Amino acid sequence: MKLEFVPKFITLSAGAVVCIITIVKDMDVTYSLEVLLATLVIFYIIGLLAKKIIQKVIDGNMFVKRQKAEESGQGVSHTANSVEGALNTESSGDEQADQEQQK
Repeated sequence: MKLEFVPKFITLSAGAVVCIITIVKDMDVTYSLEVLLATLVIFYIIGLLAKKIIQKVIDGNMFVKRQKAEESGQGVSHTANSVEGALNTESSGDEQADQEQQK
């Protein structure tokens, strides 16, 4: 999920709502632009905070999934160890063949 769009989406949505409200209420242009600027700044900060919170939740879920996978013995580290063991077995077989050729 691309989280860089969260602050932008929140900011633009809030800006659109403010623009519609100021047009409907027939507010002065200068005042409506000031309100729009303040709204965009505030909601951009809110969007950044929301992005960080979402990222922490996603990272926390990944951590929990990784722990569950390791407990069940199907984790990434388990398969990495199996591959390393297979490579070590092949290399020891090659070393034995080299020793036999030297004799």
